[in-house]
Amino acid sequence: MKISVAQIQVIEGNIEKNYEASLSMIERAKQDGSSLVLFPELFLSGFDYTNLDKLSRLSPKYIDKLLEESKNIAICGTFLENIDNKIYNTFYCIYERKVLFKYSKVKLFEVTKEDYYFNAGNKNQPNTFDLFGIKFGVCICFELRFPEILRKAALNGAQVLLVSAIWPVERLHAWQSLSCARAIENQAFVVTCNANEASGRWMCAGHSSVYDPNGKMLECAYNQTGVKTVSIEPSLSKKIQREFPSLINAYDLGCMEGNV
Repeated sequence: MKISVAQIQVIEGNIEKNYEASLSMIERAKQDGSSLVLFPELFLSGFDYTNLDKLSRLSPKYIDKLLEESKNIAICGTFLENIDNKIYNTFYCIYERKVLFKYSKVKLFEVTKEDYYFNAGNKNQPNTFDLFGIKFGVCICFELRFPEILRKAALNGAQVLLVSAIWPVERLHAWQSLSCARAIENQAFVVTCNANEASGRWMCAGHSSVYDPNGKMLECAYNQTGVKTVSIEPSLSKKIQREFPSLINAYDLGCMEGNV
């Protein structure tokens, strides 16, 4: 299958301009023959805390618009979600005009007061979904630092792990190192999408990338705005797990018995 990462500048608070930018990325991914395109975290709104409530109430309108663009390509990324006046940072997978999967961020980034403005998702919610005969796993930005989250997905059979983020440039080394580590330890493809350039007061690291199950980088967007498309064979994940059974041997660890 072909999978794309859409690295864009997320202009904080400007949902219309971000939406217009996303349309061009979706069209490019379609032209590349991609089955799925991954966007950064909160790619329509950014972390505009001042206008969070207003923006969260606009999200459904723009999600509906993106549903119309999801014919023949799955669109993934995170959105503001307002449920009973509580705001969540929620990953969506939409395809063929349907919302196929949602996962709300569990580990909120206290350094930027994300935990003050957002509600955490239920830690027992599933973070895997099936599409195209492939099982995908999901984590959101800061959650990349918690290996248990993507390990939970891998132990549930995920062959491709999707990471949607707004990650700052001063922690670029961590972004790349953790992404590579999650691929190696879970013997799965890791597909990351980050914003680039400035988003509010944050300068984003870019470097959206695709890693194979051995941790080899297959593609990287570096600091460029645009779409990167990679052909991957998800079954390679299971092949590597059989040949080098480190993930299989993780099933008997006591720490894996509970939910993340």
